[in-house]
Amino acid sequence: MKYLTVILVSLILSNTTTCNKKNETIAQKQEKADQVDQKSKFYITTVNGKDVSNEKLYIIFDEQKSIASGYSGCNGFSCKYTIKNDSIVSFGYAKATKVYCEKKQELENNFFKALIESKTKIIQNNTLVLKNSEDQELISGVLSTDQH
Repeated sequence: MKYLTVILVSLILSNTTTCNKKNETIAQKQEKADQVDQKSKFYITTVNGKDVSNEKLYIIFDEQKSIASGYSGCNGFSCKYTIKNDSIVSFGYAKATKVYCEKKQELENNFFKALIESKTKIIQNNTLVLKNSEDQELISGVLSTDQH
């Protein structure tokens, strides 16, 4: 009878441990899924007040890694960014591929200059606005509905 009781207690304890591990695994999977959702892609609509919506520029904010990446008109790019107080933003210098596009060079230069000068990041109603220290709008965009 003692052996039977020991065996039953052992089975119950091992089953409890297995359930806890399953719950931990489910929680870990959910955490990873939440991290994926922490990326926000915005299609750029204006740079320095000029409509650039036909140029297909975009920026992706990876909140987990504090990296902004995207397409700047001719090249892909990425850079680190920091956020303080939910809206104050500082972008590092962008690393970009080295393709030269004569017709797009001015657009790309303006985009990178505006990105570096951005000091405030505002996201409201699926719209991104980056402003400089004088509160002038430098870049605006709309949240993408496609997958990243």
